[in-house]
Amino acid sequence: MKRKITIIAVAVCLAAVMIAGASLAFFTDTDKETNTFTVGNVKIDLIESQYHRVNAGRGNATGLEEPISGGYLWAANVTLEGNVDNTDAENGTTGNYTYFSDEQIIADAETYKNGYFAEHSQNMVPGSNVRKAPYVRNTGASDAYVRVRALVPVSLFKVIDNGPSMWTTTAMNEGKVVSKAVDAYLADTASFLNGTATDYIEDRGGVKYYEFDFTYTYAIAAGEMTFWNCWGNIAIDKNATADDLANVESFDVIFEADAIQADGFADAATAFAAFDA
Repeated sequence: MKRKITIIAVAVCLAAVMIAGASLAFFTDTDKETNTFTVGNVKIDLIESQYHRVNAGRGNATGLEEPISGGYLWAANVTLEGNVDNTDAENGTTGNYTYFSDEQIIADAETYKNGYFAEHSQNMVPGSNVRKAPYVRNTGASDAYVRVRALVPVSLFKVIDNGPSMWTTTAMNEGKVVSKAVDAYLADTASFLNGTATDYIEDRGGVKYYEFDFTYTYAIAAGEMTFWNCWGNIAIDKNATADDLANVESFDVIFEADAIQADGFADAATAFAAFDA
């Protein structure tokens, strides 16, 4: 009888081990969480076109030959296709005008350098002009503040049709673009014409350039383009003499663009103060 009891006890112990083993397997688990982070980026394309966005506010200049007094920015025989649906919300009253659409400007930019510009920039004489309108496209993933810089040789500045005929006053009047250099020019035009506005002169390869800054006050959303072109054209003063033109060191006009992410900055001025620090 004692032997039988022992055998039963062993059997019970084995059963207990088997149950415990099964329980351990049942309550064992594995889990994993993978969190993927993406990083925004700032990337821009600077393009040039013959199309001044609102066509100087004059609509189509059909059948008119250049140069047109007061109408340097007219684009003859071109139908404007702008509408309020493809503009930035910050464009103020621009919806009241007809204007060139993003699509028209981008398409024109593809052929501008070897087409319009190549044709009109050669053998310029007093009174002739070239439409030159820069735009910035935000091709990155982050909203960005944008600044365009126009560098004009000091010696060339003296013989081009200076002032508002070059840069776009409408953009600044609308408060969408600000420029320290333009403000300085308007306050003391003579210093720019005689080459003494030294705070705005930069040396590039031995040639002195005036650097005109144009900061867009509104952030450009990812995938969008600046509405306003800050510059309009380069025109040779109709009163320039052969001697005036002979003294020009360089006829190169350079456009450059900067961008900085909008996130983390209260406004464009604050952003570019950090950019330039």
